Amino acid sequence: MHSIETSWCGPRPRWAPILLALVLAPAVHAARQDPTAPSAPVAPPAKPKKVWTNDDMQSATTSLGARQPVAASPAKSTDANAQLAGQLRSKLLKLQGQLQDSEKQLNELKSFEAGEGNGNAARQLHKGYNSEPIPEQMQKLAEKRQQLQGQIDALYDEARKKGILPGQLR
Repeated sequence: MHSIETSWCGPRPRWAPILLALVLAPAVHAARQDPTAPSAPVAPPAKPKKVWTNDDMQSATTSLGARQPVAASPAKSTDANAQLAGQLRSKLLKLQGQLQDSEKQLNELKSFEAGEGNGNAARQLHKGYNSEPIPEQMQKLAEKRQQLQGQIDALYDEARKKGILPGQLR
């Protein structure tokens, strides 16, 4: 049989001091090591990442023998007229989109006033409800269309005065 000693905590088996020694041995061993020596091997510092520039990319492609012709896009050209043409083109596209939307709304109102349906009997909650009479809505849309067309014409005139060809704006 096992002999059991009693302590201030209650009965204790004889192998308890051995178990305690095994558990505490690594901690005592670590405490006895040289405090100036690092406890774990230190990894060498990581190399900083290389930042690639356009010059690096061009030299890398030419060194690999993959020479491709560099085509300059008109929007990225350093020529001032080409940059201005790109800006005017983007403005024109925006205005033309707004003009098409207003013309579509005007055509829908005209067909609604004539008593024609659009073939869609479902409610379109995203459009909302407008309590303005149809003729007033049509008049506002016609004014908006004329205003947008005037802005488009002014952009074409500005481009013509700056020496930009109409084909560059398309």
